[in-house]
Amino acid sequence: SFDLMLRCLAPLYILSTAATAYSLDAPRHFVAAVSARHARGTVASAAPAAAPPELASFRAWLSESGIASEAVEPAKLPGWGVCLVAGPDGVAQGDTLLSIPTALHLTPSSVAAGPVGAAVARVVPSDDHSALLALGLLEQLSRGEANCSSWPYIELLPSGDEMVGMPLLWADEERAQLLSGSHLEGCVAQARQQLLEQWAAVEAVLPAHAEVFPRSVFNAAGYLWAHAVVLSRALPFGEELHLIPLLDLANHAAGSPHACSIGVSGEGGAVSEAWQVEGKEAAAVLTAGAAAAAGEQVFIDYGEAGWRSSWEMLYTYGFVPGSSVEEWIAAGGRPLFFDGVSPSDELLPQKRALLAALGASEGAADGQWLDLKPTADQCVAMAPLLRLANLSPGDASLEEGVRRLAEALAEWRADPTALWSALQRPVGAAVEAKVAEQVLSVCEEALAALPPADELAPRAKPDQGLPGDGTAEAERARCAARVMLGERSALEACVSVWEKVRAAAAA
Repeated sequence: SFDLMLRCLAPLYILSTAATAYSLDAPRHFVAAVSARHARGTVASAAPAAAPPELASFRAWLSESGIASEAVEPAKLPGWGVCLVAGPDGVAQGDTLLSIPTALHLTPSSVAAGPVGAAVARVVPSDDHSALLALGLLEQLSRGEANCSSWPYIELLPSGDEMVGMPLLWADEERAQLLSGSHLEGCVAQARQQLLEQWAAVEAVLPAHAEVFPRSVFNAAGYLWAHAVVLSRALPFGEELHLIPLLDLANHAAGSPHACSIGVSGEGGAVSEAWQVEGKEAAAVLTAGAAAAAGEQVFIDYGEAGWRSSWEMLYTYGFVPGSSVEEWIAAGGRPLFFDGVSPSDELLPQKRALLAALGASEGAADGQWLDLKPTADQCVAMAPLLRLANLSPGDASLEEGVRRLAEALAEWRADPTALWSALQRPVGAAVEAKVAEQVLSVCEEALAALPPADELAPRAKPDQGLPGDGTAEAERARCAARVMLGERSALEACVSVWEKVRAAAAA
């Protein structure tokens, strides 16, 4: 299930949020040009587009709030919308680009402590940060310009129609068509259902708190919009998720050297532990990892350079990194589940105990979720557990050292570290053949459901200026095709590796 995948794909960071497709009825006043984050590399400075009135109000609000950084500023750039750029004097490596105190953040704890949090306390857990932030956004919106101190920030947020690439906001029929064969289609469908069930619970408390929940704002469409905003913009801050004005304007570039951190007054720099923030004036800090010229866009890395696959970038931020087939393939990934030790295995208790001794989570013996990527190490990352699952002291093909370890396992005297180390490499022809068959079966089943590459590649091409290319529908089709090209790449790479293993085991 999607829930199990989220728990097991550590350290995968995906909010359990969802949405139905809708044409946003409220709030329709949003006119922000903040597009879904673009998958482009760092660019030189560009002449800013005419600034919308909302941007001028946002700048004034930042200044009035004491955020008067000359290092960076919000600007509207052609093709990018409102983003973060270097100030008129540029920036040098090591410069503090911005420091946004928590007093300006929208936080789950502040929402939970207010009237909205009190009203929904029975139906929204205190640790559901995404739900609390979504409700907090709607609360700010419901106050209107006259009564909302952070209105210039709220007014800059993108509408649902502007978040073109967010699968959570795609129409059901369109999503099912565009993502047919992709695991992402089922993930989004399940996540949306969970969110709608949560909204139904929230909606049940509204009549008793009409003054807190004006229905013009607190409705299903508004809740879905707010969750999409949180999913694509919220940042980890200590042990919470926060919406952080100005910092959340920074677009993505893989490998960006600029670093986000938490600064605490009097600590002499960034802190790394949540307890260091308690009771102190903290701020979200962005530090320049490289120089930037005046007007040059300042990026941060959303995680692509580390562990995020293209499907997660699309799910979370609404875009797929890269501008070529080669880049979309390289960024590809496909979550797969591989069954572990069979319930009928006579050594099941010993194998569970071994994994527990190694620090594995409860249930690790049952199987493994893996976000498969088209790299050599990822294509064999499932092998140790599957070798353990197929290990038997009676297997005559086992290497002598492994056979002794298997016998020791059966007698409850195996050294967990030594056995797990031995499982990092092939242990015997019979075991390798079984593992190969299992991996190939899982990968080939997933491949069979995906469209062929020669069908996906033309759909994935960038806007060619042809009729229909510039539409929201065409952009969603491009995003979906790019994700599925990446999925195929990961699966085909794994198949190639394990076909060779199977052939060697049979020789």
